[in-house]
Amino acid sequence: MATSTVVVAREDLSIPGALEPDNAGTNSPEQVENQFFNILDKHKADAVVLDLMGSQGKGVAAIRRIRRGSAVPIVVLCPPEDRRKPAYRRAGAVACMSPPIDLIQLKETVLPSTQPPSTQRNAPRPAAAAAGGPDAVSFGGLVLHPRNKRLTGPRGGEVTLTEIEAGVLLHLAGTPGVIWPAKAIVESLDGARPSNADRAVPAIIARLRKKMGSLGGPAAQRLIKTEIGRGYVFAAEPAAFPARSG
Repeated sequence: MATSTVVVAREDLSIPGALEPDNAGTNSPEQVENQFFNILDKHKADAVVLDLMGSQGKGVAAIRRIRRGSAVPIVVLCPPEDRRKPAYRRAGAVACMSPPIDLIQLKETVLPSTQPPSTQRNAPRPAAAAAGGPDAVSFGGLVLHPRNKRLTGPRGGEVTLTEIEAGVLLHLAGTPGVIWPAKAIVESLDGARPSNADRAVPAIIARLRKKMGSLGGPAAQRLIKTEIGRGYVFAAEPAAFPARSG
């Protein structure tokens, strides 16, 4: 059976025992963050368990910091009564757990994020796509209507999206500031998925940029940014999710 490497980190991204205090007895946030990502890279971590049991209210920011530098799955450890669980998931966590942790459950939660798409049918969905998704998502003057696959502009213009285009845009808009590799974007989709993520996703992104640009100009095209060698990130912060009517 293959082994998995899980890194446990605190809210400030410090890893117990990983970084000795400097001569002044403290380490700068930059040192701590650099050490965190160095350890992820060195040990090829399969997941991060973010310990928020004693959270000082900076858990969402910590998740976003991790997401900006890595696509590694994040499992949040928090009290069962923590009301910020939905916010943790929106920021990019795949799950929230409370102690004691069931190691089998943890592995089952993490493995879908590292297995091929055919084995990921039960993988956790981003909050934006969960429970049927929102009726509309507003960003940068544009409004996405994922249910009927329409994108409308600030001057009343409208374009139709394919099911895959709507799914990709909803996923990216629901996780602003998070860098998503092509494979992870494909794995976020419900229904039919392209077989070759590295070929399909750039073409999908190109079509989305063209359609967004037709409604909102160059500024709208720049809402989806390419991080060379890493993936794609949505630049609007925050995306708005209007409440459903009725």
